[in-house]
Amino acid sequence: MTRLLVAAPLVLLLGFGGLGLIQLYDGTKPSFERVTRQAPAQTFSLLDGGESDFRTLAADAPIIVNLWASWCAPCRVEHPLLIELGNQYPDRLHGVLYDDTASNGRGFLEELGNPFSSIALDESGQLGLDFGHTGVPETFVIQPGGEITLHIRGQLTQSHLAVIAQEM
Repeated sequence: MTRLLVAAPLVLLLGFGGLGLIQLYDGTKPSFERVTRQAPAQTFSLLDGGESDFRTLAADAPIIVNLWASWCAPCRVEHPLLIELGNQYPDRLHGVLYDDTASNGRGFLEELGNPFSSIALDESGQLGLDFGHTGVPETFVIQPGGEITLHIRGQLTQSHLAVIAQEM
């Protein structure tokens, strides 16, 4: 009986751990989510000076917003796709430099190219949290009126570009 009482917590712990791993590696979950929520309403500083907000940027047409950082390896990998998006949607791809410094962000863009029409500075990480992000990179599509209709978690892939095109 004593052995059972000692082993029960260990068995429960292993069981919950196994369930967690199954959820973590569940390949049936999409890497994007169609959502309906409002973009952050606050004004933010831009990397090149000045201020803006996402509702103004999306006033006339949908925009794409990518959260990235110079220290983020998947951000580096997805960057060619962002260059492609920037060419496909001129003036409609915007970046958020998340939890990083302006000088690091400039260095990253000098090395890889700048696909963004504007870049919001989010040195504290608060703007990313207001978006509801889970980590970088992440990409959002914002419709006129400020409604987020698409949230792509993680690194962009070629198949994500087709999903983005549907929203644009």
